[in-house]
Amino acid sequence: MSGSHVVIRHRAGQPVPAPVIEHAAQLAGWYSRRQHDSLCPVTVTPKKFVRKPKGALPGQVLVEREQVVLVVPSNPFEK
Repeated sequence: MSGSHVVIRHRAGQPVPAPVIEHAAQLAGWYSRRQHDSLCPVTVTPKKFVRKPKGALPGQVLVEREQVVLVVPSNPFEK
């Protein structure tokens, strides 16, 4: 499924804190087509498990070892 994406920079070998993943997932949900849904499923995986297969169309990738997080999409400009 197509959608927006967020890249989290962190130090190699250290886990990303759960609140950071949740906030990034909320941002991805807000900038996706599911912006107005009550819950939005967001796929989370390290960059090394995202690849483009040969012959794939532009923007098409294959995601492996993913985890799905359900979040409420939130507007980053409202708090």
